[in-house]
Amino acid sequence: MKKVYKNIFGEVISKAKAEKLDDYHLYYYEKDSEILKEIEFLAEDEIYNINYFMSHDEDEEQIINYLKEKSDLFDIEKKESAGDFIIATNKIYSLTVDEKPLISKTVFYHDDPENFICSQILNSETLEPIPERTTKCWYTSDENGEKYAAIEFSYQEDGKLELAIDKTPNPDNDLEWEHYEYSTFKDLQSKIPTDISYYKTARLLPETVEQE
Repeated sequence: MKKVYKNIFGEVISKAKAEKLDDYHLYYYEKDSEILKEIEFLAEDEIYNINYFMSHDEDEEQIINYLKEKSDLFDIEKKESAGDFIIATNKIYSLTVDEKPLISKTVFYHDDPENFICSQILNSETLEPIPERTTKCWYTSDENGEKYAAIEFSYQEDGKLELAIDKTPNPDNDLEWEHYEYSTFKDLQSKIPTDISYYKTARLLPETVEQE
């Protein structure tokens, strides 16, 4: 594994400089590659959190046992493809609170892995999504060409749209934002040239997409 030390702003620094800082991050990459496997978050040289990026050929129980030896707080992320989308499943363990993890699924477009379109919390017992803890975002660009979450969507317990907050009238002034519900979704759709029916319910993926 290749180790890279970074400060809290993500800038690469030397090990000697890192160890003089109160907080720094230690990145582990697979040998001879740029594949990131693990990030350790350290304060006063003690690990307080770990992000681990799990590949499909790894054993999850072994990874959990390995991480438990290092920290009480860690996040295991596993990615899979589904058509034009990436689904990241995260299991966040906080062992001082509970042995069971908080599980979430987050969806991105393959060509835009920075901006999520759906984030869903799962019931840790049933592994079913919790609709009222689901958030979706629709993106466009502002007058400067910067991409931003122009419409944010939240959902009811039955999975139907509860509220869509449209920021496009003026992203910087919430007094000008417009609000839509399930019953008025058609009015929102009439403003958007592309089909946004995906956002009408808390469903993780568009109906036409099958997970691998």
